[in-house]
Amino acid sequence: MNKKIKHLSIALIGIMSFIMLIGLALALVINSVSMTPESIAPGETSTISLSIKNNGDIDLTDVSVSLDFANLPLAPYNSGSEYTISELNSDKTKEVNFDIIASNDAKSGIYKIPVKIEYIEDEQQKTRTSLISMMINSKPIIEVNYDDGLILKGQKNKITLKIINKGLGDVRFLEIEAGSSTYYSMISQNKIYIGDVDSNDFQTAEFNVFLNEKTPASINLPVSVKYKDITNKEYEEDYNLKLKAYTIQQAQNLGLIPKNNTIYIIILIIVLIVAFFVYRAIRKRKRQENL
Repeated sequence: MNKKIKHLSIALIGIMSFIMLIGLALALVINSVSMTPESIAPGETSTISLSIKNNGDIDLTDVSVSLDFANLPLAPYNSGSEYTISELNSDKTKEVNFDIIASNDAKSGIYKIPVKIEYIEDEQQKTRTSLISMMINSKPIIEVNYDDGLILKGQKNKITLKIINKGLGDVRFLEIEAGSSTYYSMISQNKIYIGDVDSNDFQTAEFNVFLNEKTPASINLPVSVKYKDITNKEYEEDYNLKLKAYTIQQAQNLGLIPKNNTIYIIILIIVLIVAFFVYRAIRKRKRQENL
């Protein structure tokens, strides 16, 4: 029994020592983090506020809080990257603020900023590190273009659309839908799922349509695009693309398609055959007259 009590006492002492060590290690803590605004676009500024609390029983001195922007598209704005507190008494809280700016070419995403806090506790230099997150997010810029192709009346046509992401942020879950018209019939599916379109990149979508004979020279193709940005915010945009439609004769006259010369070839062959037989008949008659 004594041995059990002894072992239990040792275990309790170990647990208490571990709890005390944790308490000492967490003498200075980051109580909260806030950003105003919470996310910024490239070229915009934000204020990062850190609430630093002395959780210990000993007053802290020479507290230095610094942010490390190395390899990040962020930089201090009208301020430094280090904030100094001469003294932080026990159980007291101090708020430190940093004004930052995102670089103009920053890509949308969540960036982790290392935080380093140095302070003196009971005449000992101590350091603790942590990470905070900052979101850079610019509104996607999506453009839909018609990839010029020949559209013929009374024919089945393939219409290729190019979806371009001109923004600095990637888009996700993009789908494109082609609207209906009295001038054409959609042969293929009218809705296509594209997925991701990276910044400064594009994807294509193809629709098969049949144009009526009475289609005017210029028609509108209504298109709707839905997608999400990196924060899962949904967007929906409508486009009205103008397409030029031609008859086969117009396309041939403009040199857009080769002319069909089959009929002329057939006529030429017939003429040659007739000429051959006429020639033979005349030659045969001359031979008979000579006899």
